[in-house]
Amino acid sequence: MKIGLFTDAYLPEISGVTILVRRLRDELARLGHTVYVYAPKYDEPSDDEERVFRYRAGPVFSYRTARMAVPYSREATKSFSELDVVHSHTPFSLAYAAFTAAYRHRLPHVQTYHTYLSQYRHYVPRVFRPSVRGAERYSALLCNRCTVITVPTSSIRDELVRFGVRRSIHVLPFGPDVRHYAATPTWDVRGTLGIAPEAPLCMYAGRLAEEKNLDFVLRSFGKIHLQIPEAQMVFSGDGPSRAGLEARAASMGLSGAVHFAGFLSQERLIDMYKAADLFLFASKSETQGLVLVEAMAGRTPAVAVRAQGVCDVVENERNGYLVPEDEDALAAQAVEILTSPDLHERLCEGALESAAEVSVEASTERLVKIYERCYSKALTSRTFMRPRLRLRRAGKRTTKKRRYS
Repeated sequence: MKIGLFTDAYLPEISGVTILVRRLRDELARLGHTVYVYAPKYDEPSDDEERVFRYRAGPVFSYRTARMAVPYSREATKSFSELDVVHSHTPFSLAYAAFTAAYRHRLPHVQTYHTYLSQYRHYVPRVFRPSVRGAERYSALLCNRCTVITVPTSSIRDELVRFGVRRSIHVLPFGPDVRHYAATPTWDVRGTLGIAPEAPLCMYAGRLAEEKNLDFVLRSFGKIHLQIPEAQMVFSGDGPSRAGLEARAASMGLSGAVHFAGFLSQERLIDMYKAADLFLFASKSETQGLVLVEAMAGRTPAVAVRAQGVCDVVENERNGYLVPEDEDALAAQAVEILTSPDLHERLCEGALESAAEVSVEASTERLVKIYERCYSKALTSRTFMRPRLRLRRAGKRTTKKRRYS
């Protein structure tokens, strides 16, 4: 099949969506499909492979690392006729390019709902900022114009139904490519960051942004550090909140215990997951929390704030623990795991099993079946729709002749 992936976030930007889209592209290609990617153009140069179309784009208000694309490119539009299926990963500007491709060529349109729009309203200037209900209605409006919807968790499916989505919704979690985790580590994480080999190591990976609730993570780690003075924390990633987090860590006297690793390559990030003992997570805006599954593939269990999306990934006493949004509760659970070797080992094994269940290989095979069903239905509808359209147009012309005869 020839599949078009439309996304408003792609390399060189690093985020959960960009990582997932790239993994999906690689896995579809491995299975023998031809994949086209439609994405924004960034300031940094990117080594695009064949069939990657870039749209002119600019920064998104205060979120300078993201891009909002102008949803038109002559070169990209010419390629739409080659597609069999449209798959959009965005509710923003390039979703409209996906709609154009689907409507113009009568293609099935699969939409993956990645983003709780209501949790990202703070990036929009107040004068333009929609209400929470407005963001939910917009999500429903877009989804109801697609053929089918995929979501990473059942809780997100329930939310979309509440928003008013009437299309068929498939729960399809996407995890990491677990084959990459079998490689021997090439990066000495602890040595590079100056962390003792025996020190308990907590970590977070992802965007350093307001919606990730990282001030809470930092304060919670401060309480962990009080009980385990040798404990260390690494924030892997970058974003608009990094400078503020660094300043607060210093003001809390944690400069020697909190490290900011910045963006890491896939290979180094995997080595980071393998080196860590515990993943701390407090975001309440996740549709899945891909980094949680990535950490689990590296045998790193999680302590996470109980929230939609996250609840479907973290299972108490199997691969981690869910806690209320309370710093003392998160710290107490983390300390219990870090000071109980048997409990920690059991959670590590459970984390590895959980990651294997939602690997990118297994999920992509399920997604291809969804593509094939949609494509078969589209072929049938085209067969019956075209004659009707011709008859309808002919009827209009006949009516006009009678009127002016």
